[in-house]
Amino acid sequence: MDNNVLRNIPGLIKWATAYLEQNQVIKPRLNAEQLLSHCTGRSRVDLYAYPEWPVTKEISEAFERVVMRRAGHEPLQYITGIKWFRYLELAVDPRVLIPRPETEMLVEKAIETIAKMPGHPLVADIGTGSGCIALSIAKECPAAVVHATDRHKAALEVAKANAERSGLSEIILFHAGDLLDAVPRDLLGKFQAIVSNPPYVSEPEFLSLPSEVREHEPRHSLVSGPSGTEIQLRLMEEAPGWLDEGGWLLIEGGEHQVVELAERAITLGYAHAEVIQDLNAVPRILKMQAA
Repeated sequence: MDNNVLRNIPGLIKWATAYLEQNQVIKPRLNAEQLLSHCTGRSRVDLYAYPEWPVTKEISEAFERVVMRRAGHEPLQYITGIKWFRYLELAVDPRVLIPRPETEMLVEKAIETIAKMPGHPLVADIGTGSGCIALSIAKECPAAVVHATDRHKAALEVAKANAERSGLSEIILFHAGDLLDAVPRDLLGKFQAIVSNPPYVSEPEFLSLPSEVREHEPRHSLVSGPSGTEIQLRLMEEAPGWLDEGGWLLIEGGEHQVVELAERAITLGYAHAEVIQDLNAVPRILKMQAA
């Protein structure tokens, strides 16, 4: 980096934007602004409102390091360690998948369903990862009793830390284990809702994912198996035994998966199956009601 931009906010943004663009990073200027905001502790608005703020050599060197990481297509959220999800600021790192907008819609539909339930509905988030689903439900449906599971203890560590930072650690119960096997057996048949964003990428599809995803995010949180629907089907088969009469299972899936899975749901004994599209009109969520 040219020493002339070392202590100059506009210069740093200009340099980083050009460098990231050269390395084919999408939205290079926005990335540059967010990285500088991260390094300075200043908001993006303040970076432009007060361009004369002095930048220390330490900050400029730290900024150069994170820009280099981003130019190597390391996800921005792993570099800053933060991902906003609905009303929560979550910590994320390579132990967990970075929450996507599609999962915000899954949570929205789950909350709409749970909010109508009387009393203290029992809810499970299966494969919690960062905890984004469980924490959002606990925050926005405070009457719910929320259980969260993950088979990877490293992911549970992230989820528990996020529960602590969000002030929700006292009202979510975490369990380590595979899908619903992690849940205490005395809760069989008692859940009003089970929600999950399971891995749903097929092994062939994984090879075509952007390098930013393929090389940095946890493979086990993305890939289900040869077809991509293996884990979804297992959950659909297990869930009826855990759901109360009329309880709901909501899962996220790929564009062509959820329509096929909706047809399969009826053969598995669900009373109702609804396909919900995302904001791009892509079939994304499958909502099923137990008989």
